[in-house]
Amino acid sequence: MDWSKTGEFLGAAVLIAALFLFPKWFSFRSRAIAGAALFPIGWAGIFSGLALGDQRFMQAEIVAWIWLGVSGTAIILGFTLLVPVFLEWRRVHHPPKRRNKN
Repeated sequence: MDWSKTGEFLGAAVLIAALFLFPKWFSFRSRAIAGAALFPIGWAGIFSGLALGDQRFMQAEIVAWIWLGVSGTAIILGFTLLVPVFLEWRRVHHPPKRRNKN
């Protein structure tokens, strides 16, 4: 196994661990603010990378991979933070319906 495969497996393991552990470290408000900031920043990075594709510095493969990696990580972290916030908000503000017992 070469270093690129090792990096891919390590990156996947970090993202899976972040999906389960990262949201529990922050409060509800911190998760909402960070997720709401990271998600659009990540997409702005993706679209600006596409717009800057013809620039000389973006034609270097390592720069393009780093740009895409940082932007993709921001999107994934934003999503990882916003989904638990939504589920927690839904659970708190919309309690389950009560059934009449006969």
